[in-house]
Amino acid sequence: MEFDWDEGNRHKNLRHGVHDWEIEEAFGGDSSTRPAASHSRFEEERFVIFGRARTSGKYLRIVYTVREIGGHRFIRPISAVEMRQREKRRYRRRQ
Repeated sequence: MEFDWDEGNRHKNLRHGVHDWEIEEAFGGDSSTRPAASHSRFEEERFVIFGRARTSGKYLRIVYTVREIGGHRFIRPISAVEMRQREKRRYRRRQ
């Protein structure tokens, strides 16, 4: 699946020190996905993926949605931050 990038979200992720290519790498490697906590103000379904960017070695927690545009499905990252220590331990145990 390809990515659909929102400029506002890209800048927000960069403020957290996470680049687009790191997000793409986290999706391409060993990762764990689950539904995100429900937020009533959002109509679209959101997911959380826990993955690692191979090149930088960062462990990332990424919230995203899947959008359909012109009959094609795209991953739209909403926010990306480095995992907390507890999340890293849990992620490593599952790998």
